[in-house]
Amino acid sequence: MTNTTTEQGLRQSVLTGVVLCAAYIAASACLINYNKFLLQRFPFPWELTAVHMTCCSTMSLVLYSIAPGLFPAMERVQGRKLELLKFFLPLGAFFATALYASNKAYMYCTVAFLQFMKESNVVLVFLLCCSVGLQRMDRVKAVVVVWILAGSWMCIHGEINFTMVGFVIQAIS
Repeated sequence: MTNTTTEQGLRQSVLTGVVLCAAYIAASACLINYNKFLLQRFPFPWELTAVHMTCCSTMSLVLYSIAPGLFPAMERVQGRKLELLKFFLPLGAFFATALYASNKAYMYCTVAFLQFMKESNVVLVFLLCCSVGLQRMDRVKAVVVVWILAGSWMCIHGEINFTMVGFVIQAIS
């Protein structure tokens, strides 16, 4: 009985993981195509990034004003909100740079190429987490990392309209 329950739990967990991965890839592909669409009509990546960040910041502040319960961690920083700016401002600057570079890369590369480059960011984040001790590398994870990198490399190598400028700009993001 417990073996069957364990197998069902494992199946449910795997299915949830597959669905979440598929949703992540689909959302990423939709956003990439929409950004490419926007940049073909409004070819100003810096301004588009500024509008994006302004809208996100404004909507976050409005949501916090309406429903502060959705931000449970804010209770722990009462009285120290200005102190947190020294952490959030550099993160915001890095995020703005990443958004700008990503938007700028649409002007040089195809959507499929950028999609594969962005998916390799998962590997980069995992490797950074391993380097600071937040994750542990094992054989299975190493095989998955190599598999993702091999797929990304094949896409980059097979790109018909490859431009080094677009590649470098996307790598910066």
